[in-house]
Amino acid sequence: MNIVPNYGKWMAACCLATFCGLTAHAQTSAKPPLIAGEALKGESVWIAPELKKVTDRPVRIVVWFDQQFLGDGKAYQRRAKEFANSGRRELRSRVVQSLKTLSAKSHSEAKNDLTALQESGAIKDVTPHWIINGFSCTANAEGIEQLAKVKGVKKIFAGRRSLRSVQAQAPAPLVKSPNRPSQTSSKNLPWYISKLHADKVWKELGVTGEGTLNIVHDSNFIMTPSLARSVYTNAKETPNNGKDDDGNGLIDDYHGYNFNTRSPNLTTRKLKGDATDRKNLHGTSCAHIICGVETETGMPQFGIAPMARWAGVITSADIESAVEWAIEQGADTYSMSFSIPHLGETRSHWRKLMEHGSFCGLFFVSGAGNFAMSTKVPVQMRTPEDIPEAVFAAAGVQKDLSRTLFSSQGPVEWKTEHYREGRVQKPEVCAFNHGVPLLMPDGKVIEGRLNGNSFAGPMFCGTIALMLSADPDLLPWDLKKIITRTATDVGPKGVDYQTGHGLIHCYKAVAEVIRLRELRKASQ
Repeated sequence: MNIVPNYGKWMAACCLATFCGLTAHAQTSAKPPLIAGEALKGESVWIAPELKKVTDRPVRIVVWFDQQFLGDGKAYQRRAKEFANSGRRELRSRVVQSLKTLSAKSHSEAKNDLTALQESGAIKDVTPHWIINGFSCTANAEGIEQLAKVKGVKKIFAGRRSLRSVQAQAPAPLVKSPNRPSQTSSKNLPWYISKLHADKVWKELGVTGEGTLNIVHDSNFIMTPSLARSVYTNAKETPNNGKDDDGNGLIDDYHGYNFNTRSPNLTTRKLKGDATDRKNLHGTSCAHIICGVETETGMPQFGIAPMARWAGVITSADIESAVEWAIEQGADTYSMSFSIPHLGETRSHWRKLMEHGSFCGLFFVSGAGNFAMSTKVPVQMRTPEDIPEAVFAAAGVQKDLSRTLFSSQGPVEWKTEHYREGRVQKPEVCAFNHGVPLLMPDGKVIEGRLNGNSFAGPMFCGTIALMLSADPDLLPWDLKKIITRTATDVGPKGVDYQTGHGLIHCYKAVAEVIRLRELRKASQ
Protein backbone atom coordinates (compact mmCIF):
# COMPACT_ATOMS: atom_id res chain seq x y z
CA MET A 1 0.00 0.00 0.00
CA ASN A 2 1.20 3.48 -0.78
CA ILE A 3 0.88 6.99 0.53
CA VAL A 4 -2.81 7.82 0.61
CA PRO A 5 -3.80 11.50 0.58
CA ASN A 6 -7.29 10.78 1.96
CA TYR A 7 -7.30 8.24 4.76
CA GLY A 8 -11.09 7.99 4.73
CA LYS A 9 -11.18 7.05 1.05
CA TRP A 10 -8.50 4.42 1.59
CA MET A 11 -10.46 2.95 4.50
CA ALA A 12 -13.67 2.78 2.47
CA ALA A 13 -11.92 0.95 -0.36
CA CYS A 14 -10.09 -1.34 2.06
CA CYS A 15 -13.24 -2.29 3.98
CA LEU A 16 -15.15 -2.91 0.75
CA ALA A 17 -12.39 -5.16 -0.61
CA THR A 18 -12.23 -7.09 2.64
CA PHE A 19 -16.02 -7.44 2.81
CA CYS A 20 -16.10 -8.77 -0.76
CA GLY A 21 -13.30 -11.18 0.04
CA LEU A 22 -15.03 -12.44 3.17
CA THR A 23 -18.35 -12.79 1.32
CA ALA A 24 -16.70 -14.83 -1.42
CA HIS A 25 -14.96 -16.84 1.27
CA ALA A 26 -18.24 -17.58 3.02
CA GLN A 27 -19.86 -18.65 -0.24
CA THR A 28 -17.02 -21.05 -1.07
CA SER A 29 -16.86 -23.68 1.63
CA ALA A 30 -13.79 -25.29 0.04
CA LYS A 31 -11.64 -22.34 1.03
CA PRO A 32 -9.77 -22.71 4.34
CA PRO A 33 -10.69 -20.32 7.18
CA LEU A 34 -8.81 -17.16 8.04
CA ILE A 35 -5.95 -17.41 10.51
CA ALA A 36 -6.33 -15.57 13.81
CA GLY A 37 -3.82 -12.91 14.74
CA GLU A 38 -1.96 -12.62 18.03
CA ALA A 39 -1.95 -9.83 20.60
CA LEU A 40 1.21 -7.89 21.38
CA LYS A 41 2.07 -8.04 25.05
CA GLY A 42 2.28 -5.11 27.46
CA GLU A 43 -0.22 -2.73 28.99
CA SER A 44 1.17 0.59 27.77
CA VAL A 45 2.16 1.97 24.36
CA TRP A 46 5.87 1.47 23.65
CA ILE A 47 7.68 4.37 21.95
CA ALA A 48 11.22 3.97 20.57
CA PRO A 49 13.72 5.80 22.82
CA GLU A 50 15.11 7.86 19.93
CA LEU A 51 11.65 9.34 19.29
CA LYS A 52 11.57 10.84 22.77
CA LYS A 53 14.18 13.32 21.56
CA VAL A 54 11.89 14.61 18.79
CA THR A 55 10.74 18.23 19.18
CA ASP A 56 8.80 20.33 16.68
CA ARG A 57 10.69 18.94 13.69
CA PRO A 58 8.49 16.34 11.96
CA VAL A 59 10.02 12.89 11.52
CA ARG A 60 8.93 9.73 9.76
CA ILE A 61 7.59 7.04 12.09
CA VAL A 62 6.13 3.53 11.84
CA VAL A 63 3.21 2.45 14.01
CA TRP A 64 2.09 -1.07 14.93
CA PHE A 65 -1.42 -1.90 16.05
CA ASP A 66 -1.87 -4.28 18.97
CA GLN A 67 -2.89 -7.28 16.85
CA GLN A 68 -0.33 -8.88 14.52
CA PHE A 69 -0.19 -12.16 12.63
CA LEU A 70 2.95 -12.99 14.61
CA GLY A 71 2.73 -11.67 18.13
CA ASP A 72 5.83 -11.99 20.27
CA GLY A 73 9.46 -12.43 19.25
CA LYS A 74 9.21 -16.23 19.28
CA ALA A 75 6.08 -16.46 17.14
CA TYR A 76 7.84 -17.29 13.86
CA GLN A 77 9.13 -20.67 15.04
CA ARG A 78 5.91 -21.39 16.93
CA ARG A 79 3.61 -20.77 13.97
CA ALA A 80 5.99 -22.54 11.59
CA LYS A 81 5.29 -25.70 13.60
CA GLU A 82 1.56 -24.92 13.48
CA PHE A 83 1.59 -24.88 9.67
CA ALA A 84 4.28 -27.51 9.12
CA ASN A 85 1.97 -29.66 6.98
CA SER A 86 0.71 -26.84 4.77
CA GLY A 87 1.63 -26.21 1.17
CA ARG A 88 3.33 -22.89 0.46
CA ARG A 89 0.77 -21.69 -2.07
CA GLU A 90 -2.23 -22.48 0.10
CA LEU A 91 -0.56 -20.93 3.13
CA ARG A 92 0.25 -17.78 1.13
CA SER A 93 -3.39 -17.34 0.19
CA ARG A 94 -4.60 -17.80 3.75
CA VAL A 95 -1.99 -15.56 5.35
CA VAL A 96 -2.40 -12.72 2.83
CA GLN A 97 -6.16 -12.67 3.30
CA SER A 98 -5.74 -12.89 7.07
CA LEU A 99 -3.24 -10.02 7.13
CA LYS A 100 -5.49 -7.81 5.01
CA THR A 101 -8.53 -8.61 7.12
CA LEU A 102 -6.65 -7.87 10.33
CA SER A 103 -5.40 -4.59 8.89
CA ALA A 104 -8.85 -3.51 7.72
CA LYS A 105 -10.32 -4.17 11.16
CA SER A 106 -7.63 -2.23 13.04
CA HIS A 107 -7.72 0.70 10.62
CA SER A 108 -11.51 0.79 10.78
CA GLU A 109 -11.41 1.06 14.57
CA ALA A 110 -8.76 3.80 14.44
CA LYS A 111 -10.23 5.64 11.46
CA ASN A 112 -11.92 8.52 13.30
CA ASP A 113 -8.90 9.23 15.50
CA LEU A 114 -6.43 9.13 12.62
CA THR A 115 -8.62 11.26 10.37
CA ALA A 116 -8.92 13.87 13.13
CA LEU A 117 -5.15 13.91 13.64
CA GLN A 118 -4.62 14.38 9.92
CA GLU A 119 -7.14 17.19 9.72
CA SER A 120 -5.51 18.95 12.68
CA GLY A 121 -2.07 18.65 11.08
CA ALA A 122 -0.67 16.57 13.96
CA ILE A 123 0.24 13.83 11.50
CA LYS A 124 0.48 13.74 7.72
CA ASP A 125 1.43 11.51 4.80
CA VAL A 126 -0.24 8.43 6.26
CA THR A 127 0.75 5.21 4.51
CA PRO A 128 -1.37 2.22 5.64
CA HIS A 129 0.27 -1.22 5.60
CA TRP A 130 -1.13 -4.74 5.65
CA ILE A 131 2.14 -6.72 5.59
CA ILE A 132 2.54 -5.32 9.08
CA ASN A 133 -0.68 -4.32 10.82
CA GLY A 134 -0.06 -0.61 11.08
CA PHE A 135 0.97 2.45 9.13
CA SER A 136 3.72 4.99 8.51
CA CYS A 137 3.29 8.72 8.86
CA THR A 138 5.10 11.97 9.56
CA ALA A 139 4.70 13.50 13.02
CA ASN A 140 6.35 15.86 15.49
CA ALA A 141 6.55 15.34 19.26
CA GLU A 142 2.94 16.39 19.81
CA GLY A 143 1.75 14.12 17.01
CA ILE A 144 3.61 11.14 18.49
CA GLU A 145 2.04 11.87 21.88
CA GLN A 146 -1.43 11.99 20.31
CA LEU A 147 -0.84 8.79 18.32
CA ALA A 148 -0.16 6.92 21.55
CA LYS A 149 -3.81 7.60 22.48
CA VAL A 150 -5.28 6.22 19.24
CA LYS A 151 -7.33 3.06 19.64
CA GLY A 152 -5.25 -0.05 19.03
CA VAL A 153 -1.84 1.65 18.70
CA LYS A 154 0.79 -0.42 20.53
CA LYS A 155 4.32 0.36 19.28
CA ILE A 156 5.85 3.41 17.60
CA PHE A 157 9.20 3.10 15.79
CA ALA A 158 11.45 5.60 14.07
CA GLY A 159 11.01 5.39 10.31
CA ARG A 160 13.32 6.22 7.44
CA ARG A 161 13.22 9.47 5.52
CA SER A 162 11.76 8.92 2.09
CA LEU A 163 13.61 10.12 -0.99
CA ARG A 164 10.36 10.21 -2.92
CA SER A 165 10.50 12.56 -5.88
CA VAL A 166 7.65 14.96 -6.58
CA GLN A 167 8.79 15.63 -10.13
CA ALA A 168 6.75 14.33 -13.03
CA GLN A 169 8.19 11.20 -14.54
CA ALA A 170 8.24 10.27 -18.21
CA PRO A 171 6.55 6.94 -19.02
CA ALA A 172 8.84 3.94 -18.87
CA PRO A 173 9.05 1.90 -22.05
CA LEU A 174 7.17 -1.38 -22.22
CA VAL A 175 9.71 -4.07 -23.01
CA LYS A 176 8.62 -6.18 -25.94
CA SER A 177 10.10 -9.38 -24.66
CA PRO A 178 11.69 -11.43 -27.45
CA ASN A 179 10.78 -15.08 -27.75
CA ARG A 180 11.87 -17.06 -24.73
CA PRO A 181 14.49 -19.72 -25.46
CA SER A 182 13.13 -23.25 -25.56
CA GLN A 183 16.08 -24.64 -23.62
CA THR A 184 19.05 -23.57 -21.55
CA SER A 185 22.39 -22.79 -23.13
CA SER A 186 25.72 -24.53 -22.57
CA LYS A 187 27.85 -21.96 -24.40
CA ASN A 188 30.13 -19.41 -22.74
CA LEU A 189 28.67 -19.94 -19.28
CA PRO A 190 30.27 -17.96 -16.43
CA TRP A 191 32.48 -20.06 -14.18
CA TYR A 192 30.23 -19.85 -11.11
CA ILE A 193 27.52 -21.84 -12.92
CA SER A 194 29.55 -25.06 -12.93
CA LYS A 195 31.12 -24.36 -9.52
CA LEU A 196 27.62 -24.30 -8.02
CA HIS A 197 26.51 -27.25 -10.20
CA ALA A 198 23.57 -25.30 -11.64
CA ASP A 199 24.20 -26.60 -15.18
CA LYS A 200 23.91 -30.16 -13.87
CA VAL A 201 20.47 -29.29 -12.50
CA TRP A 202 19.31 -28.13 -15.93
CA LYS A 203 20.73 -31.10 -17.81
CA GLU A 204 20.07 -34.02 -15.47
CA LEU A 205 17.03 -32.91 -13.48
CA GLY A 206 15.33 -30.78 -16.12
CA VAL A 207 14.78 -27.94 -13.63
CA THR A 208 15.50 -24.44 -14.93
CA GLY A 209 13.59 -22.00 -12.72
CA GLU A 210 10.50 -22.08 -14.93
CA GLY A 211 7.42 -20.71 -13.20
CA THR A 212 9.20 -18.56 -10.60
CA LEU A 213 9.23 -14.79 -10.17
CA ASN A 214 12.24 -13.14 -8.53
CA ILE A 215 12.11 -9.58 -7.24
CA VAL A 216 15.34 -7.59 -7.29
CA HIS A 217 15.35 -4.65 -4.86
CA ASP A 218 18.03 -2.21 -6.02
CA SER A 219 18.57 1.38 -7.13
CA ASN A 220 19.02 1.12 -10.91
CA PHE A 221 18.33 -1.30 -13.75
CA ILE A 222 19.55 -1.22 -17.34
CA MET A 223 17.23 -3.33 -19.49
CA THR A 224 19.76 -5.46 -21.36
CA PRO A 225 18.69 -7.83 -24.15
CA SER A 226 19.21 -10.73 -21.74
CA LEU A 227 16.95 -9.23 -19.08
CA ALA A 228 14.36 -8.22 -21.67
CA ARG A 229 13.87 -11.92 -22.45
CA SER A 230 13.19 -12.76 -18.81
CA VAL A 231 11.46 -9.66 -17.43
CA TYR A 232 8.08 -10.10 -15.76
CA THR A 233 5.03 -8.30 -17.16
CA ASN A 234 2.02 -7.56 -14.97
CA ALA A 235 -0.81 -8.82 -17.16
CA LYS A 236 -3.39 -6.82 -15.20
CA GLU A 237 -1.78 -3.48 -16.06
CA THR A 238 -2.10 -1.64 -19.38
CA PRO A 239 1.24 0.11 -20.01
CA ASN A 240 1.49 3.89 -20.18
CA ASN A 241 -2.22 4.63 -20.01
CA GLY A 242 -1.80 6.65 -16.83
CA LYS A 243 -4.30 4.47 -14.99
CA ASP A 244 -4.18 2.08 -12.08
CA ASP A 245 -5.71 -0.82 -14.00
CA ASP A 246 -5.24 -3.50 -11.35
CA GLY A 247 -6.45 -1.34 -8.46
CA ASN A 248 -3.33 -1.64 -6.30
CA GLY A 249 -2.71 2.11 -6.05
CA LEU A 250 0.17 2.10 -8.55
CA ILE A 251 0.07 3.38 -12.11
CA ASP A 252 1.70 1.36 -14.92
CA ASP A 253 3.53 -1.10 -12.65
CA TYR A 254 4.07 -3.62 -15.43
CA HIS A 255 7.77 -4.60 -15.05
CA GLY A 256 8.20 -3.48 -11.45
CA TYR A 257 7.95 -0.14 -9.70
CA ASN A 258 10.04 2.78 -8.50
CA PHE A 259 8.48 3.79 -5.19
CA ASN A 260 10.85 6.77 -4.87
CA THR A 261 9.51 8.46 -8.00
CA ARG A 262 6.10 6.76 -7.95
CA SER A 263 6.61 5.65 -11.51
CA PRO A 264 7.43 2.50 -13.49
CA ASN A 265 10.86 3.93 -14.38
CA LEU A 266 13.50 1.46 -13.22
CA THR A 267 16.42 3.19 -14.95
CA THR A 268 17.54 5.97 -12.63
CA ARG A 269 21.07 6.33 -14.04
CA LYS A 270 22.11 5.79 -17.62
CA LEU A 271 25.54 4.47 -18.49
CA LYS A 272 28.06 7.29 -18.57
CA GLY A 273 31.70 7.75 -17.68
CA ASP A 274 33.05 4.37 -16.61
CA ALA A 275 30.36 2.07 -17.97
CA THR A 276 31.59 -0.76 -15.77
CA ASP A 277 30.96 1.24 -12.58
CA ARG A 278 28.96 -1.11 -10.36
CA LYS A 279 26.77 1.83 -9.28
CA ASN A 280 25.37 1.80 -12.80
CA LEU A 281 25.10 -1.96 -13.24
CA HIS A 282 24.58 -3.23 -9.69
CA GLY A 283 20.89 -4.12 -10.02
CA THR A 284 21.39 -5.28 -13.59
CA SER A 285 24.18 -7.64 -12.53
CA CYS A 286 22.09 -9.07 -9.68
CA ALA A 287 19.25 -9.82 -12.09
CA HIS A 288 21.67 -11.35 -14.63
CA ILE A 289 23.01 -13.73 -11.96
CA ILE A 290 19.53 -14.84 -10.91
CA CYS A 291 17.94 -15.40 -14.30
CA GLY A 292 19.94 -13.87 -17.15
CA VAL A 293 19.27 -15.83 -20.32
CA GLU A 294 21.05 -16.27 -23.65
CA THR A 295 19.86 -13.98 -26.42
CA GLU A 296 19.33 -14.65 -30.10
CA THR A 297 22.39 -12.50 -30.84
CA GLY A 298 24.64 -14.61 -28.62
CA MET A 299 24.61 -12.66 -25.34
CA PRO A 300 25.67 -15.37 -22.87
CA GLN A 301 23.44 -16.96 -20.27
CA PHE A 302 24.49 -15.75 -16.81
CA GLY A 303 21.53 -16.92 -14.75
CA ILE A 304 21.48 -19.70 -12.16
CA ALA A 305 17.77 -20.12 -12.98
CA PRO A 306 17.66 -19.02 -16.63
CA MET A 307 13.99 -19.80 -17.28
CA ALA A 308 12.81 -17.78 -14.27
CA ARG A 309 11.33 -14.29 -14.44
CA TRP A 310 12.44 -11.13 -12.65
CA ALA A 311 10.99 -7.73 -11.75
CA GLY A 312 12.65 -4.69 -10.22
CA VAL A 313 11.65 -2.52 -7.27
CA ILE A 314 13.33 0.68 -6.14
CA THR A 315 12.68 2.32 -2.79
CA SER A 316 14.67 4.11 -0.13
CA ALA A 317 12.04 4.02 2.62
CA ASP A 318 8.89 2.18 1.51
CA ILE A 319 10.05 -1.39 2.11
CA GLU A 320 6.50 -2.28 3.21
CA SER A 321 5.04 -1.13 -0.12
CA ALA A 322 7.67 -3.00 -2.12
CA VAL A 323 7.13 -6.27 -0.23
CA GLU A 324 3.35 -5.96 -0.52
CA TRP A 325 3.69 -5.43 -4.27
CA ALA A 326 5.96 -8.47 -4.60
CA ILE A 327 3.53 -10.72 -2.74
CA GLU A 328 0.55 -9.52 -4.76
CA GLN A 329 2.43 -10.34 -7.98
CA GLY A 330 2.98 -13.89 -6.73
CA ALA A 331 6.74 -13.47 -6.30
CA ASP A 332 8.89 -16.31 -5.00
CA THR A 333 12.19 -14.67 -4.03
CA TYR A 334 13.15 -11.15 -2.98
CA SER A 335 16.80 -10.18 -3.49
CA MET A 336 18.25 -7.44 -1.26
CA SER A 337 21.86 -6.65 -2.10
CA PHE A 338 22.07 -3.72 0.29
CA SER A 339 22.95 -3.28 3.95
CA ILE A 340 21.61 -0.69 6.41
CA PRO A 341 23.49 0.11 9.65
CA HIS A 342 22.35 1.72 12.88
CA LEU A 343 18.62 1.02 12.61
CA GLY A 344 18.36 0.49 16.35
CA GLU A 345 14.92 -0.63 17.48
CA THR A 346 13.62 -0.25 13.91
CA ARG A 347 15.40 -3.54 13.17
CA SER A 348 12.40 -5.16 14.86
CA HIS A 349 10.05 -3.58 12.33
CA TRP A 350 12.09 -4.88 9.40
CA ARG A 351 12.23 -8.31 10.98
CA LYS A 352 8.49 -8.51 11.69
CA LEU A 353 7.44 -7.48 8.20
CA MET A 354 9.83 -10.02 6.66
CA GLU A 355 8.63 -12.74 9.00
CA HIS A 356 5.11 -11.97 7.81
CA GLY A 357 6.33 -11.94 4.21
CA SER A 358 7.96 -15.33 4.73
CA PHE A 359 4.61 -16.78 5.80
CA CYS A 360 3.23 -15.28 2.59
CA GLY A 361 5.61 -17.56 0.68
CA LEU A 362 8.28 -14.98 -0.13
CA PHE A 363 11.93 -16.01 0.28
CA PHE A 364 14.08 -13.04 1.31
CA VAL A 365 17.79 -13.22 0.47
CA SER A 366 20.63 -10.81 1.21
CA GLY A 367 24.37 -10.79 0.82
CA ALA A 368 26.15 -11.02 4.17
CA GLY A 369 27.85 -7.63 3.75
CA ASN A 370 31.43 -6.52 3.08
CA PHE A 371 32.49 -5.14 6.45
CA ALA A 372 34.80 -7.74 8.02
CA MET A 373 37.81 -5.44 7.72
CA SER A 374 36.13 -2.29 9.05
CA THR A 375 33.57 -3.35 11.67
CA LYS A 376 33.57 -5.63 14.68
CA VAL A 377 31.30 -8.61 15.36
CA PRO A 378 28.33 -8.70 16.07
CA VAL A 379 27.50 -5.77 13.78
CA GLN A 380 29.42 -6.77 10.65
CA MET A 381 26.15 -8.14 9.31
CA ARG A 382 23.60 -5.36 9.25
CA THR A 383 19.93 -5.12 8.28
CA PRO A 384 18.37 -7.01 6.50
CA GLU A 385 21.01 -9.79 6.46
CA ASP A 386 20.99 -9.93 10.27
CA ILE A 387 17.37 -11.14 10.39
CA PRO A 388 17.12 -14.80 11.51
CA GLU A 389 14.91 -17.41 9.82
CA ALA A 390 12.98 -15.10 7.48
CA VAL A 391 16.05 -13.69 5.66
CA PHE A 392 18.74 -15.96 4.22
CA ALA A 393 22.22 -14.41 4.21
CA ALA A 394 24.94 -15.51 1.79
CA ALA A 395 28.57 -14.90 2.66
CA GLY A 396 31.22 -15.34 -0.01
CA VAL A 397 34.36 -17.18 -1.01
CA GLN A 398 36.76 -16.88 -3.91
CA LYS A 399 36.91 -19.17 -6.91
CA ASP A 400 39.48 -21.39 -5.17
CA LEU A 401 37.09 -21.62 -2.16
CA SER A 402 39.33 -19.54 0.10
CA ARG A 403 37.53 -17.02 2.27
CA THR A 404 37.31 -13.44 1.07
CA LEU A 405 38.76 -11.13 3.71
CA PHE A 406 36.07 -8.47 3.38
CA SER A 407 33.14 -10.90 3.75
CA SER A 408 31.15 -10.03 6.88
CA GLN A 409 31.03 -12.59 9.67
CA GLY A 410 28.48 -13.62 12.27
CA PRO A 411 27.13 -14.02 14.76
CA VAL A 412 24.55 -11.25 14.93
CA GLU A 413 22.95 -10.01 18.12
CA TRP A 414 19.30 -9.40 18.90
CA LYS A 415 18.59 -7.42 22.06
CA THR A 416 15.78 -5.15 20.93
CA GLU A 417 12.65 -4.52 22.95
CA HIS A 418 10.74 -7.09 20.87
CA TYR A 419 13.40 -9.71 20.03
CA ARG A 420 15.70 -10.98 22.77
CA GLU A 421 17.60 -14.05 21.52
CA GLY A 422 21.04 -12.54 22.02
CA ARG A 423 23.71 -14.01 19.72
CA VAL A 424 22.32 -15.76 16.62
CA GLN A 425 24.12 -17.92 14.02
CA LYS A 426 24.69 -16.19 10.70
CA PRO A 427 25.31 -16.51 7.76
CA GLU A 428 23.39 -19.53 6.47
CA VAL A 429 25.60 -20.47 3.50
CA CYS A 430 28.09 -18.96 1.08
CA ALA A 431 28.45 -18.48 -2.66
CA PHE A 432 31.01 -16.53 -4.72
CA ASN A 433 31.78 -12.87 -4.06
CA HIS A 434 35.14 -12.24 -5.71
CA GLY A 435 36.20 -12.02 -9.33
CA VAL A 436 32.67 -12.54 -10.66
CA PRO A 437 32.39 -11.73 -14.38
CA LEU A 438 30.42 -8.66 -15.45
CA LEU A 439 28.01 -8.91 -18.37
CA MET A 440 27.75 -5.56 -20.14
CA PRO A 441 24.55 -4.37 -21.87
CA ASP A 442 26.23 -4.84 -25.26
CA GLY A 443 27.00 -8.49 -24.47
CA LYS A 444 30.68 -8.00 -23.70
CA VAL A 445 31.96 -10.00 -20.73
CA ILE A 446 34.55 -8.41 -18.42
CA GLU A 447 36.15 -11.15 -16.37
CA GLY A 448 36.74 -10.66 -12.65
CA ARG A 449 35.08 -7.23 -12.49
CA LEU A 450 32.50 -7.80 -9.72
CA ASN A 451 33.42 -8.15 -6.05
CA GLY A 452 31.17 -8.16 -3.00
CA ASN A 453 28.48 -10.21 -1.32
CA SER A 454 25.98 -8.26 -3.40
CA PHE A 455 26.59 -10.99 -5.97
CA ALA A 456 26.64 -13.97 -3.61
CA GLY A 457 23.06 -13.17 -2.57
CA PRO A 458 21.63 -13.43 -6.11
CA MET A 459 23.36 -16.81 -6.53
CA PHE A 460 21.41 -17.90 -3.46
CA CYS A 461 18.21 -16.45 -5.00
CA GLY A 462 18.79 -18.33 -8.24
CA THR A 463 19.27 -21.56 -6.32
CA ILE A 464 16.03 -21.02 -4.41
CA ALA A 465 14.27 -20.35 -7.73
CA LEU A 466 15.46 -23.75 -8.97
CA MET A 467 14.24 -25.42 -5.78
CA LEU A 468 10.82 -23.75 -6.00
CA SER A 469 10.59 -24.59 -9.69
CA ALA A 470 10.95 -28.24 -8.65
CA ASP A 471 8.43 -27.88 -5.81
CA PRO A 472 6.33 -24.68 -5.63
CA ASP A 473 4.88 -25.75 -2.28
CA LEU A 474 8.21 -25.89 -0.47
CA LEU A 475 7.95 -23.98 2.82
CA PRO A 476 10.68 -21.53 3.91
CA TRP A 477 11.74 -23.48 6.99
CA ASP A 478 11.92 -26.73 4.99
CA LEU A 479 13.95 -25.10 2.23
CA LYS A 480 16.41 -23.78 4.80
CA LYS A 481 17.00 -27.31 6.11
CA ILE A 482 17.60 -28.64 2.61
CA ILE A 483 19.97 -25.94 1.38
CA THR A 484 22.05 -26.01 4.57
CA ARG A 485 22.24 -29.81 4.79
CA THR A 486 23.30 -30.15 1.14
CA ALA A 487 25.92 -27.36 1.24
CA THR A 488 29.61 -28.27 0.85
CA ASP A 489 31.70 -27.47 3.93
CA VAL A 490 34.46 -25.08 2.83
CA GLY A 491 35.51 -23.35 6.06
CA PRO A 492 36.31 -24.63 9.54
CA LYS A 493 34.73 -28.04 10.06
CA GLY A 494 31.00 -27.78 10.64
CA VAL A 495 28.87 -24.66 10.83
CA ASP A 496 30.93 -21.49 11.22
CA TYR A 497 30.49 -17.73 11.31
CA GLN A 498 32.42 -17.11 8.08
CA THR A 499 30.76 -19.43 5.53
CA GLY A 500 27.79 -20.80 7.48
CA HIS A 501 26.98 -24.37 6.51
CA GLY A 502 29.17 -24.09 3.43
CA LEU A 503 29.03 -23.51 -0.32
CA ILE A 504 25.66 -23.82 -2.02
CA HIS A 505 25.34 -27.03 -4.05
CA CYS A 506 22.49 -26.49 -6.52
CA TYR A 507 22.34 -30.07 -7.74
CA LYS A 508 22.22 -31.72 -4.31
CA ALA A 509 19.65 -29.18 -3.09
CA VAL A 510 17.28 -29.60 -6.03
CA ALA A 511 17.70 -33.39 -6.08
CA GLU A 512 16.72 -33.48 -2.40
CA VAL A 513 13.69 -31.28 -3.09
CA ILE A 514 12.56 -33.70 -5.80
CA ARG A 515 13.12 -36.71 -3.54
CA LEU A 516 11.05 -35.22 -0.73
CA ARG A 517 8.37 -34.09 -3.17
CA GLU A 518 7.93 -37.62 -4.47
CA LEU A 519 7.82 -39.04 -0.94
CA ARG A 520 5.10 -36.55 -0.05
CA LYS A 521 3.07 -37.46 -3.13
CA ALA A 522 3.40 -41.16 -2.38
CA SER A 523 2.08 -40.67 1.14
CA GLN A 524 -0.99 -38.69 0.09
